Amino acid sequence: MTVLARSEPWLTENQQALSSALAVLRATLRGEPDTPPVDPLSVPSLANLARVFRLSHFEASVLLLCAAQELDGSIGPACAARQGNDARPWPSFGLALSLLPDGHWSALGASAALRHECLIELESTDSVVTSRLRIAESVLHHLLGLIEIDETLAPLLRSPPPLDTLAPNHAEAWQRLAYRWPGDHEDGDALPALELIGADMTELRATAAHLCANAGLELLCMTASDLSPVPELLDVQLRRLQRDLKMMNGCLLLDVGDSHDKLPHIFERIERGPILIVRQPVREWLPRRPHPVSLKPPTGEDRRRMWLDAMREIPLPGGALERAMGQFHLSPTALRRVAQQLREDIMEFDAGAGPAAPDATTKDLAERLWLHCREESAVTLAGLAESVPVRARWDDLVLPDAQIALLQRLVSHLQNRTQVFDDWGFAEHSARGLGATALFCGASGTGKTMAAEIVAGALQLDLWRIDLSQIVSKWIGETEKNLSQIFDAADAGGAVLLFDEADALFGKRSEVKDSHDRYANLEISYLLQRMESYRGLAILTTNNEGALDQAFLRRLRVIVQFPFPDAQMRERIWQRIFPAQTPLEGVRADKLARLQFSGGTIRNVALTAAFLAAGEGRSIAMPHLRAAAEIESAKIKRPFSRNETGDWL
Repeated sequence: MTVLARSEPWLTENQQALSSALAVLRATLRGEPDTPPVDPLSVPSLANLARVFRLSHFEASVLLLCAAQELDGSIGPACAARQGNDARPWPSFGLALSLLPDGHWSALGASAALRHECLIELESTDSVVTSRLRIAESVLHHLLGLIEIDETLAPLLRSPPPLDTLAPNHAEAWQRLAYRWPGDHEDGDALPALELIGADMTELRATAAHLCANAGLELLCMTASDLSPVPELLDVQLRRLQRDLKMMNGCLLLDVGDSHDKLPHIFERIERGPILIVRQPVREWLPRRPHPVSLKPPTGEDRRRMWLDAMREIPLPGGALERAMGQFHLSPTALRRVAQQLREDIMEFDAGAGPAAPDATTKDLAERLWLHCREESAVTLAGLAESVPVRARWDDLVLPDAQIALLQRLVSHLQNRTQVFDDWGFAEHSARGLGATALFCGASGTGKTMAAEIVAGALQLDLWRIDLSQIVSKWIGETEKNLSQIFDAADAGGAVLLFDEADALFGKRSEVKDSHDRYANLEISYLLQRMESYRGLAILTTNNEGALDQAFLRRLRVIVQFPFPDAQMRERIWQRIFPAQTPLEGVRADKLARLQFSGGTIRNVALTAAFLAAGEGRSIAMPHLRAAAEIESAKIKRPFSRNETGDWL
């Protein structure tokens, strides 16, 4: 990664000064009479290095000598002649001491700037006096007026974030901070460290970019997990990084992730900030305390201003913007992407690819707005949960009227929450309980997952199943961290989260007898708090309601019991289980309802019978269903009575 560091006039001046200094150095090496002393500080770029790294006149001269070896082919033979050894055509510390004024032994100490800051390297196992001195490549490029990031670090760096428009409350936060950061400092001095805390990574990076642009700092972005876990290699990486940050007047933006163990080493070496991107505060780990800045998601009028600004001049129908704004909590960057997609949709309509009538176009734009917002929200959850296709409809669900009414009430609650929480002011009293949590209880196969699909479909939202095997961890704090990532990602779109077999995760707290009980109880307590602050809909399913912690009951908006279907319900399920195009021959739903199967088992029987019939090249008939029922009964270890099916044949 190379960029022009200075203006063309400065580069020309620097090149001329460097050429003159190299000419003096050549003459000094050759022992030409009346040669003036070498003045490395006459070279602007070298003078800047001396100021940044606090180099003595002699140390700056050593750097010039090492640079001359790389830039001038005649320097090598001159060094060999001066040292009286043709096998050493390179600069050495002994040569520097004998050749350059103001020499001092401490210049090449392991803790001195030249070596500690990785400005030069010793390239052989000989003594310090006779070892070859080589200038670091990025330092050499800096002397030429360029910024060249160390080749071992370049693959680890990320592109700096663009200076995107920030959410109103975040813009106000960085403007307040900009007055105090970085404060009075000189090149080479430590920059105050910052800790940006929040869930929206895009907003955190954009805030850091604004801060550095305001302070005139170059921004280098890195993820802590990409740094070496080996302490010795990590130390070399950090010293080289610190060197390059000082040379370019830069600041490090570090996405901490899970690599908290590296932070003490990073803070020990990196004086240029750093700016940390974290989800939870970590400053108690650090030898230098960073200044914490919490960027909370915009709420209330800030969110409204952000949405109106992004969607200006887009002819959305009345209520469309309010509906989307109440459901989706997108970042300014995501909102701009949605707005751009809508503008492209309008161009498509104008070109004749969409509806011609204006009212049809605006109606379609409302649907497109909702769809684009769903797509943006889905990106944040991908990889953290499993997307469940939403295909079931209300007609597919066979439940008593009371249960259907509860599910419809749940849908109504989510559809009207903007009016209740925002327009009627309930959200101003507390940030908790703004979402909804529902518990679906019942035996396996009674329709709990299907009901979750139907609710998600009615809300026009995506359904995401949480894989508990990927969430629950034996390591302390890992389960909470995994859940926090999921809830933070789901908050952006208020997605419907489905926790199957929730009793495995939301079990009862127990009496504390050892440290394992203590941490297990802390885990459940965290879940209680995080569930209450979640803005979307979380559906928990269980076939063992008694195993759930009772503290969840207060936080549940709806509890729906899914009963085992009676004969009448089973007959209705059988009537709806076969697709319209399925060939049937003499199938009697009233007879099939005698089998005391749940809805899930009925579906399995119907599917097995379909394969049996297809294998014979015939339509599905009662014998196929009897054979399938016998197979399914054996699988679930249920006694199969031929008396129930005697009149099927």
